[in-house]
Formats: sequence, structure tokens, C-alpha cells
Amino acid sequence: MRKGFFTKLSVGAALAAAIGFVPTAHADIDDTETMLDPAVTLIMPFDVTENHASFQIVSRISGSTSGPVATHWSYWSESCDHLADVFICLTPKDTVVVDPTALQAQIQTAGENVNTGPVVNLSGSKGFVTVTAFNYLEGSQACAVDDPSTASDEPSLVGSWTVANTVSNAAFGNNAYGLREALTLPDIATVLSDVPSDPQGIFVQTFDPTSLNDSEVFFIGVAAPNGNGSFAESEIGPIPAILSNGRAVECDAEFCDNVENCTSINNLLMDCSTSFKIADNDALGNDPNSIIPARVAADTSGFVRLTNCFVGTATAGDTSIVNGVGDDNLPVFIFAFHGMAVGPYGTAVSAKYTLQ
Repeated sequence: MRKGFFTKLSVGAALAAAIGFVPTAHADIDDTETMLDPAVTLIMPFDVTENHASFQIVSRISGSTSGPVATHWSYWSESCDHLADVFICLTPKDTVVVDPTALQAQIQTAGENVNTGPVVNLSGSKGFVTVTAFNYLEGSQACAVDDPSTASDEPSLVGSWTVANTVSNAAFGNNAYGLREALTLPDIATVLSDVPSDPQGIFVQTFDPTSLNDSEVFFIGVAAPNGNGSFAESEIGPIPAILSNGRAVECDAEFCDNVENCTSINNLLMDCSTSFKIADNDALGNDPNSIIPARVAADTSGFVRLTNCFVGTATAGDTSIVNGVGDDNLPVFIFAFHGMAVGPYGTAVSAKYTLQ
């Protein structure tokens, strides 16, 4: 067991969307991340692989700019490949719903939202999407950004996502994670520890796994900055470093049931965006791509706790990320959701983080 810790680490046709508005600004983790207040950057999972549908909804609910804001939608695969870019302009109080199988740029003209440019179909893919606000290039007919090297400094976006299983007709979703500044990630040193007895960690809750007919735990590992192309220095992107085993992140893991019994489980290996079933058991079809192995009697509600995470660096091999990633001390963080359904009834919980 290696020691170390991060520092800068819901088918029917229903669309589950919940948008929160809070009149006074606050943040959930380290004064940087929010799921209720407006943000500059939003982070959401998507899954349009076989038997899945996925949608994202984004609204602009604040901001002093009376004209449009150009939002840049950047889609990344589980293997950390950049898949597509879409530019969508949002006027004050505007809302857009996006289907990853029919991505298209959009701009508002004469009071109408007009799709422009080619249609991109990401069918067969899953991963994560970032939505970042930029100043709009005046006169642009395709919602271009004024300066791709500098994101907006005014939080104005809220968003939600949903993933649906077209076989079971179950769906689950949640609010997007939001960053109040485009490149400021939470300091994961405040939520993870390399001391096993400490209470810190990343906590992923679950219902009794044996009761679940659908389960998908989304891990999203991001670095700042690491955007694509001309957005390389102005946006977050996937964790870039690779471990010697070919994966991007490795963490110690344990499962704690509803009577406080905690069992160490296999180290969790993930790429920048990886999804798992919560447990390997009969109710989930004995899927080997699971977090809790079959040897662990996971038959109550509880949570999975992650600690002691490692990444790879370009020059020094595998390392704990007490000082960030790579030679440039690149800040990183792991966001997570667990989408789960009992029959057709689904919900998704976001990962929780301790701050002691």
C-alpha cells in the first residue's frame, strides 16, 4: 500500500435538471468550488455509449454584461482524448440543453436561438465536458470568443446533467460542479491525508449495492491549466501525467457499511475520466469493472473512501502529489458522482470531501 496524498488533486425521455440559485456567493470546497452559485467553469460527466442517453443543461443567471457570453464546451473521452468543441452564446437569463449526439454551435439572432455550423455526434463515447465562459467577440456570426487565452472573470453559469439507461428506463443526474474562477481548483491537501487514522478523504455514498439495478460512478480528474489548443492556458483539462502502470491516478480505497465496519479494498486505478459499477455482485451482473470486489460483503448502504492518491510525472515516475503534478507543479483535483437506480427510480450523489 503506497502512502501519499493529493494537494492540487439520472430512460425515459425525462431530463433531470436542478438549478439552484443562492443570493449570496459562497463556495463548497476551499472557497473555490460550488454546485449552487454561478460559476465561470462547469464540470459534468456524459455517457452516450450503447443503451445510454445523456443531456446537459446550462443557464446564465447572473453577470453584469448585457450582451452575450460565449461559452466554450469541451468534451473529453475516458482515455483523456479531446473529442469536440462547441461554442454556444448565452444572453442574460438564457438557457441551453445540449445532446452530445447532436452537438452544434448556437447564437441568438433577432430573439431566436439559431444553430450554426456542423453537427457533431459523439455516440459511443463517454467522459466529461467542461463549459467555460468567455467574453463574446462582437459581430461574430458563430459565437466566437474574443480572447481564448483569458476566461471571463465573472461567475454567471449554473448547470446540471443527466444520464439515462434506455433499457431499464432509469435515469440519474445532479448539479454540475462549478469553479468560481476558471483555473482555481480546490486544494486537495485540505481533504486528503496520508495518515490512515485521519478522517479525511473523498467519500462516495451508495445505497445497498445488492438493491441496485443500475450503478455508474463517474470520476473526473482535472488539471489547471490543461485545455485544448488555443485554450491550453485558459481552461482546465484532464490530468496529463501517466503512472508506470499506464493509468492516470491510483488511490487507496475502503468500503464502510452502515454499522461503521470499514474494509480495505483494491487500490482504485483510474484515468482522467473513468466510470465504475459500485460493487461486483449478482444484482449488478458480476461486472469486473467495479470498485467493491465480490470478496467484500457489500449488502448495506455505506460509502467508499479514497485516500493516499498517486499520479505519474514526466521525469520522476510515480509519485504522491503532495506538490502537484509534474515539473510545473500543475494543480489537479478529482471530482466524482455516483448515479444509481432501484428499478426505474434513479438519483445521483456527488462526492463529499472533508475539510479538517
